Amino acid sequence: MNDIAEKNVTIEQEAAKELQEAQECLDDNPHVVEVESMPSMSVDDRNLQEALRLIKDDPVGVIGIWGPGGVGKTRLLNKIKNSIDDDKTFNYVVQVTASRGCSVEKIQTDIARHLNLNRDGNVESQSRVIFDFLKKRSFLVLLDDIWGQIDLQAVGIPYPLGYANQIWRKVVLTTRSRRVCGQMEVRKDLNVSCLHEDDSWQVFQDKVGHKTLFYSPRIEALARELVKEMKGLPLALITLGKAMYGKTDTAEWEYAIQHMRRSCCDNDDPLDMERIVFSQIKFSFDSLRNNTLRKCFLTCALWPEDQHIYKVELARCWIGLGLVHESDIHSSYTKAYSLMGDLSAACLLDGCGEMYDSFKMHDVVRDMALWISCGCNEKNGKWFVRAGIGRHENFSIPWSQVEFVSLMCNYVLKLPPVGSNPCHMRMLCLGNNWLHESILIEEIKKFTSLTYLDLRFNNLGEIPEELCSLTNLEHLDLSHNIEINEVPYSFGNLIKLKFLYLGWTSIQRIPEGVISKLQSLQVIDFNTFYLRPIPKDLLSRMLRELGTLPHLKAVGITAMCFSQYKLLRESEDLPIRSLTLRRLETRAFYFSDILSHEFAPRTLYELLIHMCIMEEIIFGHGLAEPNCGFRTLNQLSFSDLSNLREITWTKTSPASLFPRLACLDVHSCGKLNHLSWAMDLPCLEQLVIYDCSSMRQAFMRHHGDNQCSGQDSSKTFPCLRYLKFLRCESLVGIGDPDMTFPSLERLVLHHCPELNRLPFKTDNLPRKLQELQIDVGSWERLELEEGVRSFLQPRLK
Repeated sequence: MNDIAEKNVTIEQEAAKELQEAQECLDDNPHVVEVESMPSMSVDDRNLQEALRLIKDDPVGVIGIWGPGGVGKTRLLNKIKNSIDDDKTFNYVVQVTASRGCSVEKIQTDIARHLNLNRDGNVESQSRVIFDFLKKRSFLVLLDDIWGQIDLQAVGIPYPLGYANQIWRKVVLTTRSRRVCGQMEVRKDLNVSCLHEDDSWQVFQDKVGHKTLFYSPRIEALARELVKEMKGLPLALITLGKAMYGKTDTAEWEYAIQHMRRSCCDNDDPLDMERIVFSQIKFSFDSLRNNTLRKCFLTCALWPEDQHIYKVELARCWIGLGLVHESDIHSSYTKAYSLMGDLSAACLLDGCGEMYDSFKMHDVVRDMALWISCGCNEKNGKWFVRAGIGRHENFSIPWSQVEFVSLMCNYVLKLPPVGSNPCHMRMLCLGNNWLHESILIEEIKKFTSLTYLDLRFNNLGEIPEELCSLTNLEHLDLSHNIEINEVPYSFGNLIKLKFLYLGWTSIQRIPEGVISKLQSLQVIDFNTFYLRPIPKDLLSRMLRELGTLPHLKAVGITAMCFSQYKLLRESEDLPIRSLTLRRLETRAFYFSDILSHEFAPRTLYELLIHMCIMEEIIFGHGLAEPNCGFRTLNQLSFSDLSNLREITWTKTSPASLFPRLACLDVHSCGKLNHLSWAMDLPCLEQLVIYDCSSMRQAFMRHHGDNQCSGQDSSKTFPCLRYLKFLRCESLVGIGDPDMTFPSLERLVLHHCPELNRLPFKTDNLPRKLQELQIDVGSWERLELEEGVRSFLQPRLK
């Protein structure tokens, strides 16, 4: 009823406004009355229309979009890209986030990645590569968040820009300062201004909710006063609207108004405006329910601007810093994901990722987080973040003051000199660089107070002895350094270590007794590089030593062949959370064998079966007993099983065996014909089927083995949100037309050249579908009812 009342109020307001405009028109000219029959175009739509006109109709080369942070410039740029993507005017449309402190090299790297060009890290040669590729092609380059002059010709952008010889060369940039437009030789600019009062009120009302806003006339009056203080800034209206949701105490509204007034000034200087915006949004930060949630939020700024922050990485970070610590690791991850939901609900994190697996921070929100971390206006130097800016950027780190440092994703070859004693250092993030252990030897030993060290995705060939002197370390991530093949004896000195990640290394040797010395260890990931498996004798000894650790909560491990797999029976008490089985020498694999291990129903969260010769997987034979199931299994992957023909179910059902399975990935199973059993998984949210060349129809209600059904046969995929088919060359249809997809939000169909049917009817549509990604040829080939096609058309990507 509230929604209906709200709509009625809006309609009445619009009608009154039109009548007033008509009366004014009559007063000026009694012979002419013209009232629009359709609502006027929104500010966003007008800005988009003007930007597209400048891009497609105007010969000017560089177009600037400017306005204060949080006003919607990036959103406009995204809309431009979506509008242009299918346009034949440009051969290539490339969008790059520049951000503060951005270098020519960083922009080159992003452009080269988008265009699939070779990257060598040399600015001059990379410029030639980009130039040679683009010089005879029409292109549109979208540069987001420019803070200063960038030499586009040094990047490799061919000049002259504009239109000549039937080639379009266009650059569109966004910036917070019109002065930057002048530095970048912008010839046409578009100002994205703050919202007018009526629009501001509507945005705020949408976020705070009708029930709160009209709780009393006094609350409504205070709310309107608060909206005026925010000066029409959309980001502030959204975040504060969320912060004030459900607050019906007038004192809370009066305090919010006072906070906004303290943050306000009349200076138009961009830096002062930035401080004002930060102060406004900080109200949402201050409104978070506890300090733990605030600290968790601040760590999100350690990642590069505009980069996806994967949920599992963020949870691992919070756990490693001790911000989240529950009695068992599963509860810790659950708590972390819950906190992420709180931050998303407060509009401080934005959910993203094709598979709902990541977040992003608005650039202004991220800048505010760094501003808060450094003491707001005090600039205390405790945080130093230069993530994702490129390796040629020069900077000096205040080592004597700093506590948190992030240089991740810069592909640097060396560390900045550590000139003074970094005695306060707690956290050092060096992931995604090109660091060699020879570079670390002299500098790393100075960080004696360090508790958190991230060195994943580097070029380490060994673990330096100097690293083993950092006896305060609690979190150490060395994963994805494939050349590391040995753990030194001195590694046992890290007696405070709680979280150790060695996945995708090639470790072949660990001295006896080293693991058992790590008495504080809670989590170890030892899923090593698949081409260099761990020796059987080392695995056996390591499992025994892990069994002596009193605080161990989670183990990730790979078993190569049955001889190693059988060793797991010697360690039944180990809390194995992640298990990879590779090269099992069997034609038929019984899942009951995995479940016979004590850890399987108790702690197993992720299971990957990879590169095995098996022809059949059998669910049955010992799985029919009550409560016999993988009670904690969340992710299941079948990968590179080239001989797999059948997945057979006997005397059990998917719902009873996998009651919590959320993600299923079937990759390169070229002889597998269908996955009909997946329809009955009660909690399945993501399903990816990739390179299954024999599959003609993925899901069938009536197939050779119907014993897997264990629930209402009229309902299928009750929780499935994401479904993807990629490179399934024989796929003709997804499933039968009476299948249901009540929760499906995203459907991706790429490189399926025979596809001509979807399991949708006019009376059985996936009503929650937001996006359909499909090749143009496949879309045109689909045999669909007209009502189905009309439903899907607006959702096409």
